[in-house]
Amino acid sequence: MAFWRRNRARKTQGRTAGSISVNVFDPRRPGPVERPGLLLGERRLPGITVSSFSDRLTAHARGLHPPGTGPVAVIMQHSMFAEEDQVVVMGLARRPAMVVRMTPRLRADLYDLGEAIVADGAVLYLDAHEGFLRASLALPAMTSELDTGMLLREGNVQEFLEAAYATETVELHIQHTAHDRLLNYTCAAPGIRAVLDEGFDLYTQSPPADLRASLEAVNDSLDPAVRVPLRVTGNADLAVAYDAEV
Repeated sequence: MAFWRRNRARKTQGRTAGSISVNVFDPRRPGPVERPGLLLGERRLPGITVSSFSDRLTAHARGLHPPGTGPVAVIMQHSMFAEEDQVVVMGLARRPAMVVRMTPRLRADLYDLGEAIVADGAVLYLDAHEGFLRASLALPAMTSELDTGMLLREGNVQEFLEAAYATETVELHIQHTAHDRLLNYTCAAPGIRAVLDEGFDLYTQSPPADLRASLEAVNDSLDPAVRVPLRVTGNADLAVAYDAEV
């Protein structure tokens, strides 16, 4: 991952000159944070208390550069945020993305999966419950859905929802531990605003004490009323760039 330090004033032949440094950043180490909830349309979500990737990258950049440095651009691939057999949601740089790293427990490999997604699309169910969203990603040529419990106190969840609500798009970034191929698609997600508006009063309530138990209690069916089709419109960029203000 490269941190690009941008100097504000010094320019060379009309271009800003700067230095490049490469630093280690572990995205799997969340920390506490307190900041206002983000907006879905004109309605504000509850306050964020679990740091997002954006929060952690900004804190990391501020630990490396003196105050007043200005914007520090961070460039990385979505694959670095993946976790095995889980869906990681993120909205880094206002790009709503669902990142998946499969193992043979879910699917032997990625052969034919990309072609099926391009031909048939995918489906995202966003089912509202008291204090959380149950997100179920249904991919073609798969025998089971990928279920995720989404708590609104988490910065990554809110950044994903805010970006998806604003653009009505969702990116899919899929990889496999036994396969070198990367599947990366930008998908239209028509209807996602209506689904999030409809369930707003439920999923913005206080979170459950045990998310796993709450998720398992409702994990028996898919509600067609919260079905959001994901239709592939093109390939998503593998790299994402984020400007951290220092």
